Amino acid sequence: MTPVATPTTGGSEKTGARAGQVGLALVPAAIVVTAAAFVGSFAGHPERLGAAYQPLMNAGVLLRGFGMFLSVVIVWGALRSRGSSRPVLALAILSGPVAYGVVAAIGMLDYFPPGQAAYYGINPIFLAAIGGQCAVAAVAEMIWRWRSRRRGQYRGRPVTWWLVLVFALGVGVVFGTVLYDGGVPFFYVYQRGYLLLFT
Repeated sequence: MTPVATPTTGGSEKTGARAGQVGLALVPAAIVVTAAAFVGSFAGHPERLGAAYQPLMNAGVLLRGFGMFLSVVIVWGALRSRGSSRPVLALAILSGPVAYGVVAAIGMLDYFPPGQAAYYGINPIFLAAIGGQCAVAAVAEMIWRWRSRRRGQYRGRPVTWWLVLVFALGVGVVFGTVLYDGGVPFFYVYQRGYLLLFT
């Protein structure tokens, strides 16, 4: 008599768990795309929103900025507690900035060829957003470690030199690309790159 194989659900459960983690990691991108779509749809049309136009537009711009620079903080702890891999954690850091870059590049296709529009997508704000998310992720990791250690779920040190380094480098990127002298020195470098590539 031939034995009948018993179906197992372990593989599908792992696949579902990974899909859930990837979904969490894409939350920053969803925030950016949603906010950008709202702002793009209503900008310049105050009659559509009436008295709520200015407050809602301000809220949309702030939400987009949050998605670009800070939003990894709302998913980091959940991803770490679920044992997410490094690629998934990297996706959580990059998804917001990359979503901004893609939306920005698509918006420029009406005015520039694809190559130049793509270059616009990696503008200084895009780079600053990556730096901001890295810095926030470092702080979120410290907080996660501290809380997990209090619960007896983590034995390492909450603060390590490399987390401090990531935080410092992230803040340094934000400062160097958009804050130092209003971002003018770095924008000059960015413009030089454009001239070298497209002229």
